[in-house]
Amino acid sequence: MQLRPRLSQKQSEVVDVMKGKGEIKSYLALGCPHIPFHNKKIMQGIFDLMDTYRFDGLILGGDFIDMASLSSYEKGRVNRTGITLEEEYDQANEILSIFDSKLPKKAKKVYMFGNHENRYWRWLSDVDNSKYGDLLNPTKALNLEKRGYSVYEDYKNDQYKLGSLHIVHGDYWNIHVARKMILVWKRNMLFWHTHRVQLHREGDYCGYNSGFLGDINSPAFDYASASMKSAWGNAFSIIYLDGRRHYVNIINCVGNEFIYNGVRYGG
Repeated sequence: MQLRPRLSQKQSEVVDVMKGKGEIKSYLALGCPHIPFHNKKIMQGIFDLMDTYRFDGLILGGDFIDMASLSSYEKGRVNRTGITLEEEYDQANEILSIFDSKLPKKAKKVYMFGNHENRYWRWLSDVDNSKYGDLLNPTKALNLEKRGYSVYEDYKNDQYKLGSLHIVHGDYWNIHVARKMILVWKRNMLFWHTHRVQLHREGDYCGYNSGFLGDINSPAFDYASASMKSAWGNAFSIIYLDGRRHYVNIINCVGNEFIYNGVRYGG
């Protein structure tokens, strides 16, 4: 099953009429890019993919922005990344604007908070910081509602559902997390958080651990040991929805690039 190539408006109208109610929709699902510490070559490849194929929606599954300056690891220390929160927001807004330019006007857009966006709430819980109100809120700073995103700020409890597929950022970290997710939730789960790429299926339920899109060599990830990072993998997912039935393709990225439909992207 392949994505639909971009067509002229007239061609698209003909295709949509021919498909009728049985149209298969496609969604791009990205998680854990940790902007501005994302893998820029892979992200450019995703932009190029969006130039070639039309997606009906975009799901950003958390940790879209790193928010390193609000990390508890940085409290009382000199900023080791050298990047301010304002600069993080600026770069994230640039990428969101590129997504906006490449999606159809009526595309479904979802932004889910991850544990890194949640750093804002933890930072705000400090009585001194609470005086600033929602000044630094990612939803506000990234203009998400103005951009047309449905925003889910409670990463530990929120879910987004596409047919029979439930999408969360994720909160478990064990090595066999894809299996654990379906055993705990007893449903089909797409998630990120661990930076690993896994798929585990038992009967009708499947857990999809969809990797991450960060630059593993960035100093932002120096908190992780070499052995921990050796288990990480760059990836993203394409979801097809046919009525209530879902199909998830995890697109593995190797050496800063990926291949879709015989074409190399990124690199």
